Amino acid sequence: MISLYKLSLILVYLSAVGGLASLLEIANFLVYVVSLLLLVFALFNDLKLKVYIPRLYLTIAGFLLGVLFLLDLSFDNLLEPFGNLLCTLIVIKALEKKQVRDLYQILLLSLFAVAVATTFRFDLSFLALFLYELVLGTLTFMIINAYANLGDKAVSKEFLKDYLKTASLFIVGICLLSIPFFVILPRPQTPLFDSFLRKNKPTLVSGISDHVEIGKVGEIQLDNTVVMRVYGEVPPDPYWRVTVFDTLSNNLWIKTVDDPERVKRKKSGKVWHYRVILEPTFGKQIPTLDYPLNIQKIEGTKAKLKRVKGGVFELSSNLSKPIRFWAVSTPDPPTDPPDPVYTQLPEDLPESIINLAKVLSKGIKDPEEKIKAVEEFFKREGFSYTLRLEKVEGHPLEDFLFRKKRGNCEYFASATVLILRAMGVPARMVGGYKGYIKNEYGDYYIVTNSMAHVWTEAYVNGSWVRVDTTPPYVSPQVFEISKWDLIRDSVVYFWYENVVDFSAKKQVSLAKGFVKALRSIDWEVLKETGAKVLGTLLLLAGFWIALRYYLKEIRKTPENLYRRLLKRLRVKGVINNDYLLPEDLLKVVKGTPCEREVLFIVRVYQKAKFSKMGAGKVEIEEAFRLLRKI
Repeated sequence: MISLYKLSLILVYLSAVGGLASLLEIANFLVYVVSLLLLVFALFNDLKLKVYIPRLYLTIAGFLLGVLFLLDLSFDNLLEPFGNLLCTLIVIKALEKKQVRDLYQILLLSLFAVAVATTFRFDLSFLALFLYELVLGTLTFMIINAYANLGDKAVSKEFLKDYLKTASLFIVGICLLSIPFFVILPRPQTPLFDSFLRKNKPTLVSGISDHVEIGKVGEIQLDNTVVMRVYGEVPPDPYWRVTVFDTLSNNLWIKTVDDPERVKRKKSGKVWHYRVILEPTFGKQIPTLDYPLNIQKIEGTKAKLKRVKGGVFELSSNLSKPIRFWAVSTPDPPTDPPDPVYTQLPEDLPESIINLAKVLSKGIKDPEEKIKAVEEFFKREGFSYTLRLEKVEGHPLEDFLFRKKRGNCEYFASATVLILRAMGVPARMVGGYKGYIKNEYGDYYIVTNSMAHVWTEAYVNGSWVRVDTTPPYVSPQVFEISKWDLIRDSVVYFWYENVVDFSAKKQVSLAKGFVKALRSIDWEVLKETGAKVLGTLLLLAGFWIALRYYLKEIRKTPENLYRRLLKRLRVKGVINNDYLLPEDLLKVVKGTPCEREVLFIVRVYQKAKFSKMGAGKVEIEEAFRLLRKI
């Protein structure tokens, strides 16, 4: 047994915890922590200490703190002041001595905190918090209502079970009724305050960048964060093009060529059409399957899209939220003419590397043969791939080529570019990703940071040829992606694709599809099918009525025994209605020829209905036999 007041109090505090949890990423962290500690103290005070600050002082403190928080309100800071204010109001109400209205107010503030959080949080974890608050809030409201009407009385487990059942039915009803509103009501495609909350967040470390430092891709390859999800046809072992680098300066590859690409791309016949869901990268680059023909459509950003020399795409502003785009790629490589920068060598390039290029290209004039000579060099000299880079002695590429002969893809690609340039072959380095993981549970491909890769392109016979001298290698992090990770990713994606991103365009598409479906209906066939269905339903209804009649009229039950007795006596003229009680019936039939049979039948009926022993099957059979004699 537990009192309604104590039960209401505990449920209200649990709801308040849910409300504060939803404000974790909104309110100031210090305000949030202090509010959480005060909420714990308030619960302890209500249950044990019962020492309360006068309500007037708490009201004044809440008003002053509210004004202080709202003074910090600005267009760039819309949510944090409201988050701080809600935390403060919840705590102040919790510190007060509780009346029924205070319990209602804390519950309402908690639910309002969750509503505020929905303006920017749409992740699957928040769905769990939302459902928690929905279920708990409904039950809390019903218990507070019971406390308000019944007072502080102790309630049994049966009472709580009944309330829990009622609350569950109420919640199910709300969910079912919300479905039409979800489909019909308009919604934004992205969180309302997304741009304000993300604009000052730091750049992520990923394979999507406008620079590459020698030795740093290895760090990225230890991260299994999903970069993009790809739908459609994708070739085996694909390369995903992100950025083209042209200049090496202080061990850092950068791009200086930023002119729009105006060369019309070739199309040999084979093309790949695919759709990409790109996660926030906080960069401007758009990854595409090598080699991209064009990006047909892009959703989720207002930034302008441009194509830069090197066959790469960039946005006019950084990408701070997920976007979706449709693209077409071809196996035909880029044909943009090489800029002078693609033949330049760094001023600090060791002479040993230049001499190596001279030795490898001695007597060779054909660019393709020079490329083969470089590829054979890396194979012949036993170079190997590693993420465990040792301390560099001198120039990193000289140390890699002539001493350690071990490194990650930046070392191989950088050395290849510079050797080819020293041979007189225009070359550049391309950064992006290589490979994918097929998610069979969602029928799409996943590309992660652990697949980050750089490779070389050399200009030969009017086009850029991929030259990847890096030995075949897969990051060990990729093997840590389990089936559970793939299932979880497919669930998360389904949530974003079909719930969060159920935009106005999808609503219109759904409406058009519904209208199209109505127009495509063959009404004659529908009538014929409807007639068959109706006939089947009528047949089932007739069968059900007959079954009920059998159960009610034909079965040899005590109820049927007594009912038939009354009907038989009325037909015989012994009684004039069918509604006599057993004892009244015995009085009426006293002295009649059927008195003995009626007495036995009535006693069997009473024994079956009202005795703990009940009537045996033999007795009921005998009673029906005597009934037939009347």
